[in-house]
Amino acid sequence: MLGKKDSAAVNGGGQTLNTIIGRGTVFEGVMKVDNSVRIDGVFKGELTCSGTLTISQSGEAYAHLEGRDIYVNGIVRGTVRAEKVRLDSQARFIGDVYASALSVSEGAVFHGSCSMESAASEVEDSTANDNGSVLRMDSKRKDDKHQPKIEPEARIAGS
Repeated sequence: MLGKKDSAAVNGGGQTLNTIIGRGTVFEGVMKVDNSVRIDGVFKGELTCSGTLTISQSGEAYAHLEGRDIYVNGIVRGTVRAEKVRLDSQARFIGDVYASALSVSEGAVFHGSCSMESAASEVEDSTANDNGSVLRMDSKRKDDKHQPKIEPEARIAGS
């Protein structure tokens, strides 16, 4: 019996890959995608996807990129926001990363900054609910009872 053939591929993470920007293709603009995206060509603009975003070795992105997981093995210039970002060995990244986890393989180039958003918020949450045993980012404890006592300098005899 004949049936409808599903034309969407499934990526390694088991999620549907329904958008591919092929090699030799240049896309400029804003793109919002349900599921995963792979860039083998050139993307310029803003891209948001609900799944995995992969920039292959032949791929280039000059953009603001958002996705659940972002894997880079090509060139990216811009801002990346994701739960997990991985720069593979051929990656060339210039820009800012906002992620819970960042992995940089040997051989990858990373020039920019990384902000571990959820890690920073966990530190703030733990200091708000703690009895002062964790230092906040500004190195001040929330109460003074755990502050170390600073003794005056000892005088050296004869001085």
